[in-house]
Amino acid sequence: MTIYIGISVIAANLLSTPQRIFDSKAVSVFSTPPEDVHFSTSDRVEITGWFLPSKLNKKAIILVHGMNSSRTAEFGGHFPEFAAGLNREGFTVLMIDLRGHGQSGNARFTFGITERRDVIAAVNWLKRRGYQSKAIGVIGVSMGASTAIGATAEDSDIGALVTDSAYAEVYPVMQQNWSNISRLPNIFLPSTMMFGSWFTGYDLTLSKPVNEIGKIAPRPVLIIHSKSDPFTPVNQAYVLKSANPRSIYWETSATKHAESYNTNPQTYIRKVSDFFNQNLK
Repeated sequence: MTIYIGISVIAANLLSTPQRIFDSKAVSVFSTPPEDVHFSTSDRVEITGWFLPSKLNKKAIILVHGMNSSRTAEFGGHFPEFAAGLNREGFTVLMIDLRGHGQSGNARFTFGITERRDVIAAVNWLKRRGYQSKAIGVIGVSMGASTAIGATAEDSDIGALVTDSAYAEVYPVMQQNWSNISRLPNIFLPSTMMFGSWFTGYDLTLSKPVNEIGKIAPRPVLIIHSKSDPFTPVNQAYVLKSANPRSIYWETSATKHAESYNTNPQTYIRKVSDFFNQNLK
């Protein structure tokens, strides 16, 4: 029992601590260097990001990466390229590093429970820069998508939401991927999640965006998911769609998790741009 508890504590400590990945050279994809931004969340975590303004309209999109990623690392390192594409389409873009990731302040994973405060702080930063309620959209990827669902449910100033590879409930996804992530038998998952909750102060099993996505209506939601996603099964997207029947669903043929953009960048940018053009005021 002592060994079991000890391994669980070590696993919880490691798996609740984000990996920091940041490539400063990624800024080279922008024709005009973005503005470096810093702001604090409601619980005083410093968030860093890049701001790409547009003179074509006053619609702004916040980009939110996933677990163990960053504004430079998402989409296999193509997130800045995606941001530049949205900016060329006329949108102001704010890319952020979630807490504990990239260049933002230290924090542990809570699978969207606290990370949503980072997105809400980004919305407030844009509002201080003159962007209006309902003219601000959010696109989140993987854990960032589930984070964005929580933020949008809580913050009525977000006018429209795009999710890519979101989970409906974190625990079933952890169960499916536990052995590959941790190299430990599944018997260690419940105890690791318990100690992870102790480290973070939050019950991590309560990360259930399916209970929140319905609260976003009537604001528009676009759900993107690959039918072959090996990490977050497509049935997770179906559950989210069922919980918000008014949402739009786009299923792709990507063979890797959160790789729909890389499968066809032009189609992806067009789909996301059309959605935000139609639904942000």
